This record gives sequence, C-alpha cells and structure tokens, in this order.
Amino acid sequence: MPTDTFAPDAEWFSAVAPEGIPTQTSTVISGPGGSGKPLIGFAIVDAWLAAGGEVVFLLTNSDAEFVYETMDLLYDTDRETIDEGVTFVSFDPEMEPDVEAIETTAAGVIRGNLLAADVWKATIERALEQTADSGPGTLLFGTALNLLLFSDTYRESILDAFVETAGREDVTTLFTVSSSAYEDQIGRVEDAADTVLLTDMDEGTLRLRGERSESVPLETEFVDVPFTADELDHVREVAESSRDDLIPTIKSL
Repeated sequence: MPTDTFAPDAEWFSAVAPEGIPTQTSTVISGPGGSGKPLIGFAIVDAWLAAGGEVVFLLTNSDAEFVYETMDLLYDTDRETIDEGVTFVSFDPEMEPDVEAIETTAAGVIRGNLLAADVWKATIERALEQTADSGPGTLLFGTALNLLLFSDTYRESILDAFVETAGREDVTTLFTVSSSAYEDQIGRVEDAADTVLLTDMDEGTLRLRGERSESVPLETEFVDVPFTADELDHVREVAESSRDDLIPTIKSL
C-alpha cells in the first residue's frame, strides 16, 4: 500500500484530501460531462511542476496549445516551465493504429493512434523514458478517456489498457473520466484506481468530494472549488468542440 503522498497547496483540495493524493499509484477524477474535471487535474499538474516534478500529459481531446493557454489562464504558468517539465503524448486518430507509426515531432510531442492498446502503452513508455526522477517524480495525466471508448473495434482492448495503466505502481497516474458515457466500462477504471474523487456542478459552482481511497483519508461531502465562470467555460468549450470533431471519426474506426 502506498505511503507517500502529494498535496497541492490549495485550501479546497486540502479540505477534500487533507494528506493529498497517494503517489506511485492512481487517482481517478470522475463526474458528469461538463463538471470541470480537467480543472481539478490542472491544479494538481501545476502544483506537481512547482514542486520540481515532471508530467507526461496525454492529449486525448486537445492540443498542447490548449494546455499552455489554460495553465496561463489559471495559474500564470509560463510556457518555459511547461516545456521544461511536460512531455506531451498526442492522440491522432488519422494515424495508423500501429506502434511503428508512432512519431516524435520537432517540438518533442509524441504522436500516435492511442485507440490501439499497444500504441497507448508504447507512447506512454517512450514518454516516461524521457523524464527524470526529480521532485515528487513523474505524473502521468490523461483526460477524457471516455472518448476512446466510442470505437466499437477498439473499445474492449483500450479499456483493458486503461485498467492496466491505472493499476501501475511505478508511476503516479491521474485520469479524468466522465460518468455520462460508457459508465459501466469506466467503472472498471475507477475500480482499478487507488483513489477516486468526484466532481459535480451546483448552480454554476464546481464541487469536489472524495468517493473512496485505499491509502488516504477523504472528505465525502462536496466542497466548493473557486474557479470562475470564465475558467469553467474555457475548458467546457474545448471539451464540447473536441467531442463534436473526434467522436464521428472514432466511431468510424
């Protein structure tokens, strides 16, 4: 059972997870669509980088520019900090779903068709090989995993890969998932995680609570998270746009 933890310096997060999240295992942030899950994740990413750690960021429904813009909007994090501490893995459904097709761009972004389980695993391993064991270590962060489940062809195999990744004990994993699509399948990812946090929206206010954890104490009553309407809208607009663009393509594969 993990004993080390990482605690972001935010009062609202401490109110939910007084000892932080466990490291060298997985945490899943779950909630209905549009409930601000990535914002919670970005708070942990920002604190992780500030502590000297590195992040492997899985771009399932956005590009790196969205990360630069959002980190600047929320935390005034500059591009240099992100460039030094983040390795991006980008999902491209137009690429061949084959390990041999994986490429690294001139900007250092690792690209592949993450629908294929072996590509999912290989891109993550390639990214982890580029990180150093500094600060709290490496955080593997992925959002909107449900999108990849819209493929009838790859759904079961990529779901198995999600579960396998969530069960790893050699890296700290943080996933956000929606309870609005493929809830039963996503439940397998939640079951594989050490810690599960839940988000909700109440009259425009983002709320967070703990659901369960094998390793750390959690507050199970909702706590308000003080993000502004503009910040929530920024993330929601990107999520909605990506769904409209990506889901038809993923369904066809």
